[in-house]
Amino acid sequence: MKLIIEEFMLPEVPIVNDFDTVADVIRFLNRRKISGVPVVDLEQNLVGYFSGNDFFHLIESEVRKKARGNVVSFHAFREKLKEWFEKEISEFLSDKNEYLEANQTEEEAIEFFLQSNTELVPVIRLGKVVGMLSKTKLLQVMLENK
Repeated sequence: MKLIIEEFMLPEVPIVNDFDTVADVIRFLNRRKISGVPVVDLEQNLVGYFSGNDFFHLIESEVRKKARGNVVSFHAFREKLKEWFEKEISEFLSDKNEYLEANQTEEEAIEFFLQSNTELVPVIRLGKVVGMLSKTKLLQVMLENK
């Protein structure tokens, strides 16, 4: 019998709103000890994913452009971060808008993770985030249901 994702997903989902600021989201991620988070609109529809890692590399890329290939300085990096601190998080969503549907099977989840380098993915039903699924949770389910 195939299990559907909704039966074993992690139901508690940290989310942020698309109008939250970069500063607020970074603080939220650090409090939760996570590196990324689904971003939703006022109706709780998934609009994207914010990745701390992707954001870090975006700052680096922007600073490198300005430095014209020279070494990225701490000062320049900090200044770019300050410039973006009060902007809405929706401006910095990850290019990869990855998610799974709650009614997909564990087999489909495996196929997804084999093609993605993400560790944790939002699970949606009718466009709304209802859970999260991690690679380790999927491995646990597979072990328990052999």
